[in-house]
Amino acid sequence: MPMVQAPDPLLLLPNTFRPFYGAFTHLHPVQVQVIPPILAGKDLILQAATGSGKSEAVLAPCLERVIASGRAHGVLYIIPTRALAKDLLRRFESLIFERLGLVLAIRTGDLKRFGKKRPDILFTTPESLDVMLGSANKDVTGFLSRIGTVIIDEVHPLVHQYRGRHLAFLFTRLAKRTRAPIQKIAMSATISRVKDVMDFFDFRPEAEFAAVNTDRRISARLIHLKNGDAEMSALVNDLYHAWNYKKILIFCNSRSACERLSGILSRSGDFRNVTELHYSNLKPRERKKAEDRFRKNVCALCIATSTLELGIDVGDVDAVLLFQPPGSVSSFLQRIGRANRREGAINFWGICSGESAGTQVVRFLALLELGRQGRIEAPVAKELPSVLSQQVISCLYQKKEISLDAMQSLFPDKKNRLPAIFESLEKKGWIRPCPRPGLVRGGWQYRDHFLAYKIWGNFPETEKEYLLEVSGKSVADIPQSIVSQMDVGDRVHLSGRRLEILKIQAEGDPGKWWHAPGPGREKRTWSGRVLAHVYPMKWPGP
Repeated sequence: MPMVQAPDPLLLLPNTFRPFYGAFTHLHPVQVQVIPPILAGKDLILQAATGSGKSEAVLAPCLERVIASGRAHGVLYIIPTRALAKDLLRRFESLIFERLGLVLAIRTGDLKRFGKKRPDILFTTPESLDVMLGSANKDVTGFLSRIGTVIIDEVHPLVHQYRGRHLAFLFTRLAKRTRAPIQKIAMSATISRVKDVMDFFDFRPEAEFAAVNTDRRISARLIHLKNGDAEMSALVNDLYHAWNYKKILIFCNSRSACERLSGILSRSGDFRNVTELHYSNLKPRERKKAEDRFRKNVCALCIATSTLELGIDVGDVDAVLLFQPPGSVSSFLQRIGRANRREGAINFWGICSGESAGTQVVRFLALLELGRQGRIEAPVAKELPSVLSQQVISCLYQKKEISLDAMQSLFPDKKNRLPAIFESLEKKGWIRPCPRPGLVRGGWQYRDHFLAYKIWGNFPETEKEYLLEVSGKSVADIPQSIVSQMDVGDRVHLSGRRLEILKIQAEGDPGKWWHAPGPGREKRTWSGRVLAHVYPMKWPGP
């Protein structure tokens, strides 16, 4: 039987093929695979490694549908972090606006750019989508009613988690607004069980799954630092001179480890003037500066926590170093996937140190083997009742008055839980009865949280944070657990700086620290040894 030839992508994407793919010699397999189902309006789950062109793969056919509909069809692109939203805006704004003539908007906690023209595609986070669903702005409500496709980028940290449940409830409310089925597209480099994603976000039964094995060989080298962190400077110097690594990304499992390594590498060695720091407590402005400098510099080193696991474009990286093994296979694959994105191999170095170095070696080897087999941890299903309580309050913001019957109609699968939630919210001052029977409106808790812009976020209260100020500029949020260990006059290393604490102001929310630069620099040496060399494997496929 003769083989049926796949349709030419150029013919399938007459408007978007050249703007998205014209500069490439060929399409990635993932891009060819997803075009037909997306154009057919099918739900889709896409698993492909970091750097395989997932965003381009889904955006080109999605925007082709927008153009074919005469711009009656809108696209909502959900991104888990504000930093990733900004990065996507930088990458695609000129292409979408100048080459396609479409309007791209963005709305996050840091950036709101809706424009005077109605948008065709919107980049946003779950929390900002929640705010928009309660908005009375005609441009916002008009766009939401036109949404035909929702893209969920980096879906893996959302399934069975607070923000994911939040987003699933928001999709239920969005479907009421559009009064039509919404095409859902989810993508990630690490998906443990496709059915979990489908069930969690209510994909249609005929949804398709696309997985691409990128066949990237992973060269793994495990290093034991006998003298601990102090040897890191000599190690990265060796990588620079002996291995010709000019761009190095180091992942740590904690903010404190980032600070320790930054204190060492920014003071000595070949990367002392080009060492960047990236973790969640830094102000978005500081993280963005670090991303830009690291991406643009020919020679640079960046030390990060999980904030750079996701698909922020920091350019091609010669090698990834993991300072001690991460806690999951998913994080492991996300982190090492940032290296050598334009090559066929990944250079990964695992750093073991301290009294548990032997155990760390075993954990690294286990992560490599599980990653080779594609065995990724499946998140455990949770009820998460606080998310449903938050949605009751969010709907109250949208409608000003709500009833138990209306909420049960909106979330029928939670019908039996809602009476207890309403009772608890009334007892705690979140809602109060209206003169009209059956209706409730906001109570004193609602008023106070609304004035503090806290009714749209999730979910258990986080630890109080202190604002770190250096030379009059806010650079980071420091958890109270760290502040409580410090006194005025202490010399510390925070946010990539050596500082002296001048003042701690406990009053207010957040508190404030004032600092001045601290003392000079110290030299470090490296005397580690290679414990394992070149562990061959391929990126996990279907």
